[in-house]
Amino acid sequence: MSVVYQLRAHQKHSHLKFAYLDGHHHCDFASHKHDFAELFFVMSGSGKHTVAGHEYAISKGDVFVINGDIEHGFRDVKKLEIVNLMFDAKTPFFELPSMRQLSGYQAMFKIEPIARQTTEYKPKLSLSKQQLLAFTHLLHDIRMEYESSQSAFEVVLTGLMQQLVIRLARIYQDSSSDLPPTTIALSRALVFIEQNFNDAEVNTDTIAKAAFISKRQLERLFRQFMDSSPNQYLKKVQLSYAIKLLDSDNDHTIQCIAERSGFSDSNYFSKCFKQQFRYSPRAYRKLAMDERRKA
Repeated sequence: MSVVYQLRAHQKHSHLKFAYLDGHHHCDFASHKHDFAELFFVMSGSGKHTVAGHEYAISKGDVFVINGDIEHGFRDVKKLEIVNLMFDAKTPFFELPSMRQLSGYQAMFKIEPIARQTTEYKPKLSLSKQQLLAFTHLLHDIRMEYESSQSAFEVVLTGLMQQLVIRLARIYQDSSSDLPPTTIALSRALVFIEQNFNDAEVNTDTIAKAAFISKRQLERLFRQFMDSSPNQYLKKVQLSYAIKLLDSDNDHTIQCIAERSGFSDSNYFSKCFKQQFRYSPRAYRKLAMDERRKA
């Protein structure tokens, strides 16, 4: 049975689901899992990275995202030095809606971690010497903010992480010619959903058309990589947006929030919302208001 590492064991600040860790591996590191996602940079050295039974050579400049439930480890290491950025995969503290509209972000942070546990996924992000130097400075700033804990450090740290992630996504996006067609197609589909989820006309057919693949192929890719159908994934995005509106907006009617979230029928919206969150939209809004009054 694999060792499962906990994010809380690495956190310096309990209220911030994030940890910075320098990893110096001068011997093999056994396969393990963790309850967090990990973005890591290979700063020097080399080795082999085993991911769910697959093996990849790694060296200076390589960048990976690993989901917590994937068993992985390192072997044949030679002075391997890594910077680990650990965060909650379900609610990344740095994630913005605009990031999810970047195909490079979807490919690197959403698709690749899943693809690596199911197939021999060859593409990877390898930074040039100049790029790695630029990211080294940015990682230094992140580490200093994280360690110093000065007033409002959370704001600065979040901004630095957003800058880092967007830069990585842009570089990954620019290397799309090296990516498998399936990754490119799925990232197109995910970006289209993020950009158009509040349009009640969006469905599997329009998503497939935007991804330049057949409806059947789209459904197969979603089952393989997202463990969902396109419509189920779309509904999840819509409901996530709706709950944010209910958390922050007390003036609009449930019908209005349903329409802004991509539902033309408020009754169907309420049914889907209750299935997902156990409360009706109206009941959830009341609970949120009560919590704010207590705070």
